[in-house]
This record gives sequence, structure tokens and C-alpha cells, in this order.
Amino acid sequence: MNSKLNPNYISGFVDGEGCFSVTFNKKKDMIRPEVRLIFEIELREDDLEILRRIKNTLGCGNIYHLRYLRYSKWIPHYKYKVSNIKDISEKVIPFFRKYPLQAKKKYSFERFYIVSQLVLKKKHLTNEGILKIRRIYGLK
Repeated sequence: MNSKLNPNYISGFVDGEGCFSVTFNKKKDMIRPEVRLIFEIELREDDLEILRRIKNTLGCGNIYHLRYLRYSKWIPHYKYKVSNIKDISEKVIPFFRKYPLQAKKKYSFERFYIVSQLVLKKKHLTNEGILKIRRIYGLK
């Protein structure tokens, strides 16, 4: 099938199943942590088609097959993930600003949006910017 979905359907779906996150990765040789924005949806493998249709509608990201074992009755999953800042700023964020989330996930998206603006302005490359991003997410 792999056709595009109604944008309002996607917003509702993401309200329940999506995740907007910011990660901090610090390696030994780095002065400050690397900041990455990630939008993702993880579903059981029998829901792969809906991930393909969401990816097709948004026009970015990748789908990964997750086969690791979490517990004995775990069913393999697929993850749709967007982590490229250009795709996030030009496709993901405009989509969800045009078709807003309605549940509590909208607060997660708003923090995600604020951090994306800081990253686009290269503020994440300063200690002050890292502290600001951490405060936005309630981290110390």
C-alpha cells in the first residue's frame, strides 16, 4: 500500500505512539556533549505498514528492524526514526506545527521545537547553550 496518510491521523497517532527526544552524548575527547534531536515511533513488526505510510507522508527518516530480546515473549519491532536536523527542522516540525498534537505530547513537542531552534542557531555548541537545553528538559 505505502500511500500517504491523512495528516490529522498522523498527529493523533503520534500523540499516542510517538516520541520527541533530545539526547546528550559525550565521548572522552569531547569538550561538551553532542546534542541530538530524535523523533521516533516504535511498533510491533505487524504494524510495519503504518510506519512506512507515516515515513512516506513526512518524506524523511528511516525504518529499522529491532530484533533484540527484551524478555522471553518479546515480539520484534520496527522503529521509524528521524534524527537529521535538516529533516527535523524542515519537515517534522513544520508538519506538527501545521497539524498540532492535542494530548500531553504537545508539551514534549514544544520543548523539542525550542531546542531545535537553539541547535539551528548553533547554541548547542556552547556551555551556556547546553545548560539552557538541559534546563528546558528539567535536567541539571
